[in-house]
Amino acid sequence: GTDSGVDTYFGLCTYPGRALRHRIDFKVYPRDIYAFGLIAWTGNDVLNRRLRLLAESKGYRLDDTGLFPATHGSGGKRGSRGTASLKLETEKEVFDFLGFPWLEPYERNL
Repeated sequence: GTDSGVDTYFGLCTYPGRALRHRIDFKVYPRDIYAFGLIAWTGNDVLNRRLRLLAESKGYRLDDTGLFPATHGSGGKRGSRGTASLKLETEKEVFDFLGFPWLEPYERNL
């Protein structure tokens, strides 16, 4: 595990008799940050960027492990983790908190 509690496995999928290979990443998130992982991995890069910029405009930092109050302290970069993440249990709660219209995972290819 990591400090955030996310376990990650990086693998390589090979096919017998073929040169084709695919990289595979498995991430296992604890229940208390699961919604943030889902948003990060089901949204495309455009949606993730929009949500992160929206969070920043509200004084927060969003990543796949949580939504953190931004800190602007001594030498710390803007939006770095200074305290614990807000406790939001579902993807919809995160979207609602940010004031972004709810999108089902299949609608997130912006």
